[in-house]
Amino acid sequence: MAGVLLRVNSGEVALVAATAKSVFQLKAPANQRLIVKGIRLFGKSAAGGTDTVIRVRLTRNSAAFGTFTAATPSKNDPTDSETVQSTAGSNASIEPTTPTDGGLWWEIQPQAGVMESLAPGTEIKIPGGQSIQFEFLSPAGTPTVLVECDYEE
Repeated sequence: MAGVLLRVNSGEVALVAATAKSVFQLKAPANQRLIVKGIRLFGKSAAGGTDTVIRVRLTRNSAAFGTFTAATPSKNDPTDSETVQSTAGSNASIEPTTPTDGGLWWEIQPQAGVMESLAPGTEIKIPGGQSIQFEFLSPAGTPTVLVECDYEE
């Protein structure tokens, strides 16, 4: 299948201070790549919070994917008849054990967020049977965060 546009989000995930947490994972089906076209990173802090900048790092896995709560992708065009093959997850209860650095890193102020549309040729490609994760680290405080991805299957 090709050309099915999808959107998925992690739902809200609370961070623990000074503890890296994989908040969101997008996994390609075997023998079929995914192309991430847009990313949105949002957050919020409790009233009177410190609003410390959060580090967000993109990681990649080809095995030992960890355990995530299922997140359901939605088709941008609900009349597309194809069955969605990719899977997504949020809030890792068991972190991926062999992540490699994906080369993308954001420093976000949780209440401002980041909205990034990836221009043609700069999209994030996920090879078949592999995944990407968004790993968050708040050095202080316990903000709540959310990741949204637009992608093509």
